[in-house]
Amino acid sequence: MNVIYTVLAAFALGFLIRQRGAAVATYLALGALVFGYQTLWLVLEWVGGSTAAFGGPFPASADSQIFGYGAVNLIITAAGVALVLLGVRVGSRRAVRRGDARASVVGA
Repeated sequence: MNVIYTVLAAFALGFLIRQRGAAVATYLALGALVFGYQTLWLVLEWVGGSTAAFGGPFPASADSQIFGYGAVNLIITAAGVALVLLGVRVGSRRAVRRGDARASVVGA
């Protein structure tokens, strides 16, 4: 779910929101909602008996698998921030080429 959110929204948010800080904050805030929903979904599945999410039955799952879940999501978030910053850069260059007056405040 986080991967889908990152692929679909990260670059677009950066492209549409010209201030780097605001774009990254928006991406992270929306990403926190997606991550929370994804985590709740996986934990409820796990409690219900599914071992697909964490690799072991509830509550006896290996710590390494749970930490791995966190590490993978951290990598996905870092890639999303990079895509947001790329979107800001592309959007600002496009605005400069078009002669947009707001382009001078890009990256502030």
